[in-house]
Formats: sequence, C-alpha cells, structure tokens
Amino acid sequence: MNVKINVKMKLSEIMKRARFVHHGNKKLLLFDFSGLEKEEAQQVMNYSTQMISHMPKASVLTLTDVTGLKYDDELKEDFKRFADHNRPHVVAGAVVGVTGWKKLIYLAALKLSGRTNLHLFNDVEEAREWLGRF
Repeated sequence: MNVKINVKMKLSEIMKRARFVHHGNKKLLLFDFSGLEKEEAQQVMNYSTQMISHMPKASVLTLTDVTGLKYDDELKEDFKRFADHNRPHVVAGAVVGVTGWKKLIYLAALKLSGRTNLHLFNDVEEAREWLGRF
C-alpha cells in the first residue's frame, strides 16, 4: 500500500505507534492512531503494513486505537485497504475509539463484510481482555 505523504513523522514516533505489547502471555500488535492527523496516520499505516507482512498468516492479534483520529473519505479508504491487507494475518482484532454515528456505520460495514474476528470496544483494557482469550 503506497499512500502519498506530506508530513514526515520521525521513525521513532512511528515505531511507538506500531509495536508489539504484552497482555498476560499474549503478544498483541498495537496500531495507535489516536490523535493523529491524516498524513501521520498514513505513515503509521505504511510502516504497519510492512510490519504485518512479515508475520505468518493467521498468527496476529491486533489492537487498533483510533481515538480522536482526524480523518476524511480518503483516509477511510486507506483504512479499508489496510484492513484488507492485514486480514490474512489476523486471528482477531479489537478496535477502540469509534464513537457516535461512526460506530453505527462501522458496525454495519463490519456485518456486511462477514468478518467475525473484528470487534469494537469502548476502551483499551476491555479490548485487551477480549484479545487475551485467543
């Protein structure tokens, strides 16, 4: 996935936002998009795409935080491509930070996609607990 990027984040910042974290004996791949602008989120997506590409299929538990993410239709499409790319590698994925009418749209799209391994949560701890069951 190649996305046009106008703003450059430091690699160290990108690596903080796409990293493995532990929950009990489980290793979760955290994608932290919280509070980012569109161009920053695209950079994290590009890095994350490369990262997950090296993982075996059906081996990754993902935790995605989009709290306060500022996005538009272009970024929404980028996220669809990102999710499609990651799909073969993901056993289960938890998403936090989707609120209001966006939550209703997300849930409807999720139902239409037929994906049963992605769930929305109100907070990170709730999401970690759910992922810890896999």
